[in-house]
Amino acid sequence: MFIDIILSSWILIFGTWTNVRFSKKIGLSKIQDVGLQLLWVYHFLISFVFHYYLQKNGGDAIRYWNLTADLSQEASTWSEYWGRGTFFLQWLNFVPSKVLGLGFLFGNVFYGLVSFLGIREIYLVAVRYWPVSSSKWIEMGWLALFFLPNLHFWSSGVGKEALLILGMGLAVKGLADLPRHWVFLVLGVVISFWVRPIAGLVLGLVAWICFLFQKGISFRVKSLVSVLVLIIGFFALNRIFISMHLEEYSLEALRQFNAGQMEFLSGFGAGSEVPMEGYGWAQKLWTLFFRPFWQDLRDFWDVAAAVENTIAVLLLVGLVGGLVFGWVKKRPVVVPKVILCGLAVAVLMGVVFSMTLNNLGIMVRMKSTYMVFFYLVGCRYTIFK
Repeated sequence: MFIDIILSSWILIFGTWTNVRFSKKIGLSKIQDVGLQLLWVYHFLISFVFHYYLQKNGGDAIRYWNLTADLSQEASTWSEYWGRGTFFLQWLNFVPSKVLGLGFLFGNVFYGLVSFLGIREIYLVAVRYWPVSSSKWIEMGWLALFFLPNLHFWSSGVGKEALLILGMGLAVKGLADLPRHWVFLVLGVVISFWVRPIAGLVLGLVAWICFLFQKGISFRVKSLVSVLVLIIGFFALNRIFISMHLEEYSLEALRQFNAGQMEFLSGFGAGSEVPMEGYGWAQKLWTLFFRPFWQDLRDFWDVAAAVENTIAVLLLVGLVGGLVFGWVKKRPVVVPKVILCGLAVAVLMGVVFSMTLNNLGIMVRMKSTYMVFFYLVGCRYTIFK
């Protein structure tokens, strides 16, 4: 434990130092600079909350760190752990956990740093494109969206969400400055695919469409890249179908997989199970994006989720109001393309999760990677309509 605390302190210093470097390089305002440092300290402290939560309630994170989440590979050496998804996490954790013998607390803080690197990229792109406001309260208000807890809780410890946030942040960095930063975009998509294939496929699809509408890139380059993307996408989709054990590529096969997935999750007997298979699409999406709500409360964690989901509902109302106001007044609100791409990923992943999940707890964790884009768009339409 003592070694974990010492290493965690060095991670805190490293994150703070790099924040200072980025702030000076980019030229953040005083409020933005302070916001970035507070965001890092906040995220760092939540790693300890995450550690306490897992120690008390258990969870996949402990098994990821102990290399026991999936033993089907019968791996004993580092190279034998190599693979996608859970295998990839166990491969990453092999050296610090098994070879160096570092504790679970260090693992959570280190993964917290990894996810913060992704959150920081999204933050820096957001402040780069946010309209200048003479009111410090407006500026602090929209920056506060980055402090909503669900973005931080599930990504501040050992788990797939930390790596998915990193992949999303790198993709946002690349999309915000194409073609100069295309390497970051590719790396972000690859990381996302390797951790959760469907997430990488959706992110890659949205990134490709955004790339096609990018100005300053020749038609020849777009055509060559598109051919490459389609070839890679075909093999990626085929790999996903194989992992789903589909006997054929059809809507009926997908329906059967969906039913099997729901039955599998129902077998856990979780108290937060919801009958998604009997819901219409509107109710499915409401459940995924805005529940648990106040009628679903069971404990403190549900209360925290309900508060955040209430804010999400208010931002949805503001978004709709802003769209109507812009249409009536013929003064549409301009939202940066890269943030809209993030929103598109959130919506598409929401559709996927609506078809495959029936547990509110899992939904809260799964959507944590993407909801910040919904919040940013909703706030934009609410404030600047």
